[in-house]
Amino acid sequence: MQSQSLQGAQELLCFNAEKVYDWVILQNTINQNVPAADIGVLPIDPVSPAVSNLTTRCYLVDPLTGNPLPPNAEIEVVETADRQDRMFVIDGSQVTLQRVSFEKVINVVIEFSGFDGTTPFVEISDPIEITIPESVFLCAPEGTRLVVRISDVECSASVNGTAGELVSVDLTLDLCQSVQAVADVTLELVADFCEPRDNLITEDCPNPIIPPQCPVVFPGITGNNGTPTVTNN
Repeated sequence: MQSQSLQGAQELLCFNAEKVYDWVILQNTINQNVPAADIGVLPIDPVSPAVSNLTTRCYLVDPLTGNPLPPNAEIEVVETADRQDRMFVIDGSQVTLQRVSFEKVINVVIEFSGFDGTTPFVEISDPIEITIPESVFLCAPEGTRLVVRISDVECSASVNGTAGELVSVDLTLDLCQSVQAVADVTLELVADFCEPRDNLITEDCPNPIIPPQCPVVFPGITGNNGTPTVTNN
């Protein structure tokens, strides 16, 4: 089959795409006291008198794999109430927005590290499930769905203990999240067909390498008497 160039061959094409009806960035601060029972069994009690140089860090994980959440990870949400229309006047125009109430569940793990006597240690808690209620006004008419992504997170943990035993951990999370109302649509566009790009990297054979020479020694720089000129330092 003979291939033909498609360059310049425009056609009216249809694409399935996800239309964004509205998009906001929400910031939320969560303060949560987590009892020791929810942290799980730790081989080394982080508030034991034998522990020194204790440091803590916390981060979000995927509830299915336990791996840290990648940047801009999508979080599953559940709407908790019917959407309610509300009229607003924005830039002099009347706009109908929907009040959208939903809950999202995040999973946090706490990492403890330090020295048990003179032995360094690192231990990780069980995933801690935190449910966060949200409410936001969006252009979210019937037929749209919510897409929530965690765009940034800062987490800190502070341990509480009594008589050398862990009692609880105070968690503080600052979450930035991208909230979109989206729906699937079919778009009609006039477009060019794409062609493969040129191969920018080729394996060319190099030129033969000539060993370095010593022209001062051979064939040499001769003086007027036909003998090499020697310079004494």
